[in-house]
Amino acid sequence: MSPLELLLFTTDPAFARRAEQAGIDGFIVDWECKGKGDRQRGFDMEVNADTPEDVAMVAQAVERPVIVRINGPGDHTPGEIELALDCGAGGLMLPMATDAGQVARFLDQVAGRARTIVQVETQPLVEDLDRFATLGWDAAYIGLHDLMLSRSADSMWRALLDGTVERIFRTLSGRDVGFAGATVIGGGHPIRFTQILQELSRLGARLTFLRRSFKREIEDREMGAEIAAVRAAWEACNARGAAAVASDREVLYRYLRQLVGV
Repeated sequence: MSPLELLLFTTDPAFARRAEQAGIDGFIVDWECKGKGDRQRGFDMEVNADTPEDVAMVAQAVERPVIVRINGPGDHTPGEIELALDCGAGGLMLPMATDAGQVARFLDQVAGRARTIVQVETQPLVEDLDRFATLGWDAAYIGLHDLMLSRSADSMWRALLDGTVERIFRTLSGRDVGFAGATVIGGGHPIRFTQILQELSRLGARLTFLRRSFKREIEDREMGAEIAAVRAAWEACNARGAAAVASDREVLYRYLRQLVGV
């Protein structure tokens, strides 16, 4: 089983340096803002307004790669790609693509100059998954919240319960794919992070993000020790036998059904 890549959203150079020393694998600076406020109005979700200066400052502060999440596909995409690269980005993340053609154009525009991550978070892209799987992106991340909105669903966890997430992993087998988010061992709400970690392992995930919950729950803790605990827990998840994997999945999905009300 591959290591789990941990990517941290931050624009704070000092926090990024501390996280790098603790073993975080990379950093994300978030430029996605076009339409996001309207799309996520009424939900407790982050809408960032990070800047080119943020990219440059974080890139200068750390040795590990800085990934820029640009806006969804549009006429602005080539300019955002060039600006991010000029600021020192080592990776580019494309959100809200609706078909494989948009992803292919993004890859052509990047032209191998940076790592590419594509967010799978619209129902049309899920329906175009076979074509998406043939493209040469480096990693994919399933955005459960925007996928919920795209499907007009009542819970982001339905994509797990109805098998959509598992089908994405199966179709993209052997590639770097992730979903959900990481925090400290013992953290996570309404689902405990250890349960998320078990499901990431079961599905064969290779990356996940650290966002608000991690920043909140890491306060007054030694980050290096906490990241080491996550790495150790990941190894334990990967060492489970088939019966333990099935049992842990059943516990998680039983709770998700209660949470969603099905």
